[in-house]
Amino acid sequence: MTGVPTLAYANPPEWLSGGFWAELLAFSLLNPPTGWDGDLVARVMPDAGLARKETIVQAAVAAEGFPTPAVRGWSGPVSRVGRAFMIMDRARGAPLLSGLGGIGVVAAMPRLVRRIPDALAISMARLHALDPEPVRDQLRDVPDVATSVLGLLHGLRTWAGRCRRVDLADAAGWLINHPPPLAPDVVCHGDLHPFNLLAEGDAEPAVLDWSAAVLAPRTYDVAFTSLLLSEPPIAVSGPLRPLVRATGRRLARRFVRLYEQHSNVTINIDEQRWYQAAVCLRALVEVAGWVNDGVVEARQGHPWLVSGGAFATRLSLATSVSVKPR
Repeated sequence: MTGVPTLAYANPPEWLSGGFWAELLAFSLLNPPTGWDGDLVARVMPDAGLARKETIVQAAVAAEGFPTPAVRGWSGPVSRVGRAFMIMDRARGAPLLSGLGGIGVVAAMPRLVRRIPDALAISMARLHALDPEPVRDQLRDVPDVATSVLGLLHGLRTWAGRCRRVDLADAAGWLINHPPPLAPDVVCHGDLHPFNLLAEGDAEPAVLDWSAAVLAPRTYDVAFTSLLLSEPPIAVSGPLRPLVRATGRRLARRFVRLYEQHSNVTINIDEQRWYQAAVCLRALVEVAGWVNDGVVEARQGHPWLVSGGAFATRLSLATSVSVKPR
């Protein structure tokens, strides 16, 4: 990849925490070649197609000046590690919600209400202003990977059927047969939430994790983020849950309003609800896959599990299909 077979580490590599799907390894090189200096991260990914899609999108938006780590190299599953991986710059800072849980969420609420919607809205508006064509041109060479919402829904319906989840397959069919009006595509991150924004001081936050990126109408991204804010995947005790959810809904409303201001658009509420239902379906089908594979217990604490009941309720209301969380 570098063309230098005698490279050595400047310090022992360090495993990073925080990822549910990919593994992250931080390292730096001794006497590195041009373009490989500084602190780097290897993102090791289990699916070669999704890895290629993620690498293409991240590299393209970084090249357009968007704040995300620059990509230094990539290799498919034929690499010596046996899996696809990407090498990128190491972003500095901490997630906007790092270290919060239980009573800490309540204490931090005034700060969260001010900061989180603003940061998410500004980052998303800037992303959606980029030209999507460089991404579209490169994604044509990535087969068998969903790069649109319709492609995602067809894939989810197939996946649900393989997991013997007729309810989720029927909900997917309803969404496919009742699409919202056509709208121009933008580059959608597909997973923009406070844990995927790294902030350090007053610097513009860096956006991480492009594995869920698609080319879609902007409302898809708005729907994902507003849904995650409305149904915060934060484990709190029973008495605190209503307060956290009420604050989440306030955050979601503020986020949408700020996004509209920064993008000079108006988000249609009915279309937002349709895309939120698509996000709920995506989450519940992924959980169904974990159950089918017998690995769901190893995913405890994942947002899809914490908010699964709320997602099932929303999807049922949107499609009139009775959906179970798992």
